[in-house]
Amino acid sequence: MNKLLSSEALKLRSTRTFWLMSVGAVVLVAGGVASIAAANTFNPGDHPGREALSMAGPAQTFALVLGVLAVTNEFRHRTVTSVLLVSPRRTRLLVAKAMVMSAWGLVLGLVAFGAAAATAIPLLAGRRIASQLSASQLAAVIVGGAVTTALAAVLGVGIGSAVRSQVGAVIAALGLLYVLEPLLSLLPGISAAVQRYGIGGLSSGASGTTGFPSDTHVLAQVPAVLVLGAYALITLVVGAIVLVRRDITA
Repeated sequence: MNKLLSSEALKLRSTRTFWLMSVGAVVLVAGGVASIAAANTFNPGDHPGREALSMAGPAQTFALVLGVLAVTNEFRHRTVTSVLLVSPRRTRLLVAKAMVMSAWGLVLGLVAFGAAAATAIPLLAGRRIASQLSASQLAAVIVGGAVTTALAAVLGVGIGSAVRSQVGAVIAALGLLYVLEPLLSLLPGISAAVQRYGIGGLSSGASGTTGFPSDTHVLAQVPAVLVLGAYALITLVVGAIVLVRRDITA
């Protein structure tokens, strides 16, 4: 397992796409947070700090996509065959990928949400707008955002291993998050459940930010992290079953 972990970490460090997307995620987050904190008009009852920090959410989308790529690149470039010749147990390979990607997602989340906090709080203070976040609450948002980003990466690994096709897996992941869930949230009777237990709502709850309208109730951080973690585990198990049962051609 240690050799697999080292191998997967080396692949991550030596792939230009991962570095470009990671840097791009942080830059996008910083720009989005700066625009909200510097120019947005806040009304009484709003939570300026949380609303600004919610713009760090795209880091989780980047982690989701990169988790998908971590698996599907192996099939696209047909390197999975040589990897499995060295380590024939497919589940071990998937677990190693999930562990490495979750660690990378945790770091990305800490950097992205840390950069968001370092950008938003001074800008709000410069406008004499209270962030309405204590030091402990701010720390909870940063840690929660980092954990959520790590879980998003694991979700991506599971989806990638279940679908295999790179284009299909990316479309499936983004379609679920940005098409299916928003459409379901418009349906009467289930909209509240979708907002509470959908991936978008869980990400907002787990990170302690507001991804839906401020009057929408999402799960508290710990329950949201647990449910999102269960989703990630289930997706990874499904991906492992598919990976074991399907043939792999050279």
